[in-house]
Amino acid sequence: MHARIATIATLTAALALSLAGCGGQDDVKARPAPSSAAASPTPDVADQLIEWRDGGGSETLNTFLKDLTVVDEASDPVDLDGLRDACADLAAHVETAQLEDPIPDETANNSWKLALEHLAASATACSNGAVSDSQDDFDLMASEMDIGIRHMTAVSDRIGELTPE
Repeated sequence: MHARIATIATLTAALALSLAGCGGQDDVKARPAPSSAAASPTPDVADQLIEWRDGGGSETLNTFLKDLTVVDEASDPVDLDGLRDACADLAAHVETAQLEDPIPDETANNSWKLALEHLAASATACSNGAVSDSQDDFDLMASEMDIGIRHMTAVSDRIGELTPE
C-alpha cells in the first residue's frame, strides 16, 4: 500500500551510521583523519565547531534521528495516528532548530539549512498524508526525507572531518 514509506528505514539507518561519530569525543576519535587539506579548519573554527557540537548540536542531530526512527516505526505497518504525531514532533523540532545559532562552519551550516528545509517539507507531506492517506503525500514525504537525510549526513561528515581530536 505505502511502498515508498518503507524506504524510511533505509534512510534512517544511513543517518544513524553517519551520526554515530557526532556524539562525543570518544566517538569522534575513531573517525579517520581528514583526507584533504581543504577540510583542515583554523584552530578557531575547529574549536567553535566542537563547542557547537558539544553545546547541544549533537543532541539536536540525535533528536532528529529519534524523530525519523519514530516516523519509520509508524510507517511499517502504517499507523496514520502514529504518523500524524511523529511528523508533528519532527516539524516542531525543525522549527526549534531553525531558531538556534548557526553551525560555525559555512559548509556545514549550508548543509544544515538545506536539511532543515527538506525535513520541514517532509514533515508537512507526512502530516498531510496521515490525514488524507494519499500515496502522493507519502511519496513526497519520502523524497524530501531522503534529501534532508543526505544533507544531515553531510553535516555529520563535515563535523567529523573538522574535529578529529
